[in-house]
Amino acid sequence: MVKSVEKGDEVFLGFCDRDVFGTRIKAYFNCYSTDYDFVKFWVQINENGDVTAAISRVDGDMTVTAENADYEELLQFIKIVGYSTIQCNRRVAKEFTDDETLWGYVVRFENKTENRRVSLKNDYELKEIYNIIKAANLTGVGEYLPWLSDTTFRINRNTAEPIVAEIDGNAAGCAMVLFRTDKAALLGAVATSPEYRGRGIAGALVTRLANQELADGKRTELLCKNDSIVDFYKSIGFTVKDEWSLITDETKLF
Repeated sequence: MVKSVEKGDEVFLGFCDRDVFGTRIKAYFNCYSTDYDFVKFWVQINENGDVTAAISRVDGDMTVTAENADYEELLQFIKIVGYSTIQCNRRVAKEFTDDETLWGYVVRFENKTENRRVSLKNDYELKEIYNIIKAANLTGVGEYLPWLSDTTFRINRNTAEPIVAEIDGNAAGCAMVLFRTDKAALLGAVATSPEYRGRGIAGALVTRLANQELADGKRTELLCKNDSIVDFYKSIGFTVKDEWSLITDETKLF
């Protein structure tokens, strides 16, 4: 059975602690709860009363975390409520489709490392971050105003945190804690302005955030594409732990 999540559902929140996709769902829930029509949360319960899946949808962007779920029921539910994208474990995505759109690796920061030298810009505008990540063609970066509204909301509730590198007064690169809970942090938006690439800025920023979150006792992860970028993250202290997949509304579901 799939049902809407109610405020204060600790069982739902506990299930979300299981993986990086749950981190995203839980951070959204902690930020928005059930107070906004554009954000929805659902949970799948089996016949024994155990949670087998948790789902969020922000506007049309859906996130799914599942274990021993009734995937046929989940698939039919997803088709009924609709989506523009679905982000989930690659293993879960294969329960929904064999038409793979995009996939990559879940990497985890394992050991605190020495912070690399980088000057941080304190008086930046979020527009500067958006311009950097948009120019880098990062996955999932939509239009500016919706991005700004959501990012500002989550920063103000301490479920997100950006940092910006500065060179000669200019915003040279950025990285973010995209989603933060009491148990985990998901990093992302790691990008460098084209004119400053090759200076180690991205590595310095992401390890600074990763060290910070790990020191706070949080499982610290990041999603990267299935290309050479994974070698970069391995070189700065991350290890591959799992795989993720992104399904779009153009993907043919079973």
